[in-house]
Amino acid sequence: MSHPLDDLISLAERTYVRLEAEQLIEDCLMNANPEPMNRLLEELVMAGMDSLIVLREILSVIRSVKSTINQEGMEVQHDLRKTLSQFGIGWPRDPSGGTPESYWHIYHYGLYQEIKAHAPWLKMEDQLILEEICNEAGKRVNKIVRRLVLLKDLEETVMDWINGLIHEIAHSTNLYPWSRQASFHH
Repeated sequence: MSHPLDDLISLAERTYVRLEAEQLIEDCLMNANPEPMNRLLEELVMAGMDSLIVLREILSVIRSVKSTINQEGMEVQHDLRKTLSQFGIGWPRDPSGGTPESYWHIYHYGLYQEIKAHAPWLKMEDQLILEEICNEAGKRVNKIVRRLVLLKDLEETVMDWINGLIHEIAHSTNLYPWSRQASFHH
């Protein structure tokens, strides 16, 4: 039977883990270095089955951060489309959104040349403005893509550790009592 205090302590522990994971992930992203998170994950796995809940919480945080960063990328795309439409220019290509690959088109420095080819009527001053806008969007997207790639790697690592722990738990506990009986008869 669960007690209200136990539930509150469990919630507080999960909240603490979540906050710590968010901070560690942000540090990893800021420094473009997954090693601090990898060390934590290894320690959690060494702790065994008890860390499975923590690993799942970390996975949830990673996915949440990934979603937020994807949203940033979508905003860059939206802002760029809106700016181009103000100049009477349509989006040169329509990439699928939400993946590092979909942002590559913005990052690609040939984007401005492609836009310029679709809008030869632009005045020189408008061309210069658009070139600067495209370059700035490219820089923002470059940062977003690097962060998404790192998060994807962290997500895969956490998933691998979770699956490994589940596999270990499944094989170290006797989930099938009849298999123990069968081994006594041999």
